[in-house]
Amino acid sequence: MKKIQPSCKTIAKEAGVSRMTVSMALRDHPRVAPETRERIKEIAKRQGYTPDPNLTELMRYLRKRDISKEEPVIAILNPKRAPLNKLCKDSLLIREGVKRRAEELGFKTEDFWLHEPGMRLKRIVQILETRGIRGIVVLPVENLQDVFSLPQENFTGVATCGVAAKLGYNQVHPHFYQSMHMGVSSLMEQGFNRIGFCITHSEDERSNHLYQSYLLWHQNNTPAKNRVPILSSEEITREQFIAWVKKGKPDVVLSPNIEHYQWLKDAGFKVPENLSFAALNPATEETGEIAQVRIGFRKIGATAVDLLKSKLANEQVGPMHNPAVTLIRGEWVEGKSVKPPKGSPKAQEEKPVNLQKVG
Repeated sequence: MKKIQPSCKTIAKEAGVSRMTVSMALRDHPRVAPETRERIKEIAKRQGYTPDPNLTELMRYLRKRDISKEEPVIAILNPKRAPLNKLCKDSLLIREGVKRRAEELGFKTEDFWLHEPGMRLKRIVQILETRGIRGIVVLPVENLQDVFSLPQENFTGVATCGVAAKLGYNQVHPHFYQSMHMGVSSLMEQGFNRIGFCITHSEDERSNHLYQSYLLWHQNNTPAKNRVPILSSEEITREQFIAWVKKGKPDVVLSPNIEHYQWLKDAGFKVPENLSFAALNPATEETGEIAQVRIGFRKIGATAVDLLKSKLANEQVGPMHNPAVTLIRGEWVEGKSVKPPKGSPKAQEEKPVNLQKVG
């Protein structure tokens, strides 16, 4: 007697459900009740069912085509209290990366502002549900107080900052710890010993305190004479910053705020002759002037769309039990604002050789 090959049909027959329900249950589709999903998976396991990879790929392609027709829009949600035209540069670059990548994949994008006058979160949810928009990219929030709760049953989303874990979405954001390591180690390789670092409380919060975590570890392994106290406050003023530099006497300043470079020059510091400056993950694409650890903010936006596309193609909407975090690494970019200190091996390497003509 010929043995019957396990299939969605044989599983459906034993489970007393349709083949579509079996297919959705094996893909963990949220429209199938959890107890039904587990029962169907047990039957599939008992029957020895294994999916045909070619058929799986075909169905994924067909579902992706259906999605592109029914849900061509990805919502870009601005959770900050500032409107789009007043967002900081990093958020705008992330948004640009989202829009560019979405267009490449055949999606349209539409902006939604959480704090638009007359708009409420409930109203945004109603609009998205009415229009069949299931995919959401959330731009960075200002701080923990601005993290909101978004109903997840009918949506899948990706957050582009490190403090939005409360949303329950996958996250894409800078690799803060690696970026700080890249900045400090690059400066030490050039011969800098006294590295001064300054950060506001909100900047520290957005990094999940990883900037200071790395720097404190670094200082614990640095001779006391080379430790420069961290400047950290709610808001760093020009006067406070200059006073800190004069008191701490760093040989290089590492800061997330590129404006501090101009403050030093305005205060009469000769950069980089007497004091060097490097920026940590600034939202700028200029090269040559300021040395920096650079994060591809557009890459953050593009990666968010790639993650979103994968979820939509597999019809994976609804709450996630263990969201994934994708970290975008920083890279060191040389600039004129950093010059190896006198007497360092790096400075000796760059010192021009005086060739005298032998008579």
